[in-house]
Amino acid sequence: MTRFYLFCFAASTLLFTSSGCTHYYYAPNTLRTPFLQQQHDAQVSVGMISGDEFSGYEFHGMYSPLKHMAVMVNHMQINSGEKSGYESGEGRLTELALGAYFPVGKYTSFSVFGGWGGGAVKNTYDLNVYSDLRFHRTFLQPAFAFQAKWVRFGTAIRFSRLQYVRGDVDVEIGEPDLSIIRNIERDSPIFLPETGFFCGFGFRPFWADFHLNFSDFMNTYDPEKYNFAPATLAISFSCQLDHFWRKGTAGAGIR
Repeated sequence: MTRFYLFCFAASTLLFTSSGCTHYYYAPNTLRTPFLQQQHDAQVSVGMISGDEFSGYEFHGMYSPLKHMAVMVNHMQINSGEKSGYESGEGRLTELALGAYFPVGKYTSFSVFGGWGGGAVKNTYDLNVYSDLRFHRTFLQPAFAFQAKWVRFGTAIRFSRLQYVRGDVDVEIGEPDLSIIRNIERDSPIFLPETGFFCGFGFRPFWADFHLNFSDFMNTYDPEKYNFAPATLAISFSCQLDHFWRKGTAGAGIR
């Protein structure tokens, strides 16, 4: 099992090496699909996330304080893989969500989370020429998760509302980026359907998960209109913390 985790880390290091600088104004973070079964279930994870010409890291935490109820916190930080001259890009998003979950047997769990987050996207186009857009995101996310002894997988759909609340934009940016920013400001709030898939391997309480996240999977907007990143790929390493405080057989294997 140790060799497996070392292999995943080495593969992810190669996978998330990116170059160039494309100016994106939004990128989907990982759609978390927690496997929840009972009160006091808890999980934390750290991972790497990447898209076309950018990469970064994510943190995730989830806890069920009450039966069938849970709280979730996510954070993402990304930047362009390589600066081209003075050009660069960076973004961040932090969100909090509350949800309900419904276990079906000991292997399957359905959940619905609603949440709110805030973030920013800063792009540098030339020396002292930049844009800094701040946004809020509210979302509703139904999800399905399956977890057995050695493997798990799941999927989720996220209905997001992006509200760009403030921007600091230099008029010297030039085209097409200046027109793209004007489109975003004019059309905000933007309603964005997203979807995510994941599969994982490991043994409770430690897991390595691979995620694929798509922005606007229903093709409701012209990608050149807003220049949102169409997809992200991520790998995360998770620990189910409740494994350590449950007693007897409740802390080992599959409940």
